[in-house]
Amino acid sequence: GHAMDVSARGPINQTGTFVGAAMMRLAAIAAGGPNEVIYHIKASSLLTVGSLIVGIVAGVTMPLVGALVDHTSHRKLMGASSAFIIVLSVGLQIMLNEDTWFAVWILEIFGGYFLIMHQVCTMSYLPDLTHDVEEMGHYTARFMQTQYFIQGIYTSIVIAVGFSVPLTNLDTAKLAAGMSCGIGAICFGYSWIFLFRRRPQLRELPPGNNLYTTGFKQLYKTFRHVFKNYHSLKWFMISLLFSPEAGAGVVLAIAVTFLTFIVEMDVKEIAVVSLTMLFCNVPGAQLSKIMCKLINPLNSFRCAEIMFAIVNALIAGTVTGATTKDKNLVYFYAALIGVAFGWMFPSQRTLAVALIPKGQEVEIMGLISFFGQILGFLPVMVFTILNENGVNMRWGLSTVSFFLLTSFLCTLPCGKFEEAAAVVEPTSVAYLDSYASKAGFKNSFMDEETPENVENKTEGATPA
Repeated sequence: GHAMDVSARGPINQTGTFVGAAMMRLAAIAAGGPNEVIYHIKASSLLTVGSLIVGIVAGVTMPLVGALVDHTSHRKLMGASSAFIIVLSVGLQIMLNEDTWFAVWILEIFGGYFLIMHQVCTMSYLPDLTHDVEEMGHYTARFMQTQYFIQGIYTSIVIAVGFSVPLTNLDTAKLAAGMSCGIGAICFGYSWIFLFRRRPQLRELPPGNNLYTTGFKQLYKTFRHVFKNYHSLKWFMISLLFSPEAGAGVVLAIAVTFLTFIVEMDVKEIAVVSLTMLFCNVPGAQLSKIMCKLINPLNSFRCAEIMFAIVNALIAGTVTGATTKDKNLVYFYAALIGVAFGWMFPSQRTLAVALIPKGQEVEIMGLISFFGQILGFLPVMVFTILNENGVNMRWGLSTVSFFLLTSFLCTLPCGKFEEAAAVVEPTSVAYLDSYASKAGFKNSFMDEETPENVENKTEGATPA
């Protein structure tokens, strides 16, 4: 189910590159230039303002989504419904032209929000796969590799068709939207109809509470519990306040804006940049798997963030215009960013699972998702403010490195990974014993019929 889900999300994420670049060009034409104002914002701020709206709304409403996942049995329905809305939003973007670009911008906002909601729903299923850190590292890396591989094939087809026909920027965007809609309908449809299963509600809604207030109360309760009892998990979640989330489209919005108006790349050139990143995501995800074993998930996550911050700073410092040299530098840096992206997010997911006390996955995963989204709009807000005030976009791009370095610094108080994992290790035994008791097993999972247990039972038996 997870593999099919990420296979749908990959092309849909990538569609934002094609449609976003074409949409901003149409807005710039309508406004009379990229720095001219239309609908009270500069045409060049269109994508980042959309991402800003998505980030703020997501931060405010995610507690309600978490409460629905936690206190109802509608987790599967929410995942399936959000998938349907995402596919519908992308499919309708085929109507993009000089008269409908603003409507497509609204669809981008709707699709972006429900993509975040969908990610929360799928993350709530993640702990069901395994409680073993090494296995979870394998799963998360494999899912990321699958997503990037499918996304890479999709992008390659769009680029090949776009150059061979050839297609205009607008036609390329429409082709991309149509293809991702078809892929999403098939992969989302199959995974959420046949593979993801219904889950019972985790707990009853407290008397006198509604879902929205319960969501915030549960977040506050979980927040206090984590910050009081789990030092490393606390600082990891604080670091997520400044680490860009893949599903939020924050980095994507900034990158597409920068490449469109500073490097002056067309839609197909930006797609080549994306394709370079995608294929380098695959070795990055494999590197995450190796580094999680070699230096542990915490140090792996730290190293990936440092690499991402350094490469982003190099882009802002060395890509200064729209020359052939600048474009070649962008292609080179895209490969490095791809490795960093593919390395960072599986390490982050693996670390989260390793630090969460077992039996509390749903509520703490909800809190982690909340921390990952609540300030996720800050990079695009800073970028937009600088752009609206006439500051060169290179400075706005460089602020992404500032947020990444801040996130890295916040992981330092986590301490040693082994000590953090040891704190939650006893909860694994308690969780498995509780699960066994509820399932009606006579023995706990720790009392399986191993050779050692059989020998001990035989030695302690009373002769008949």
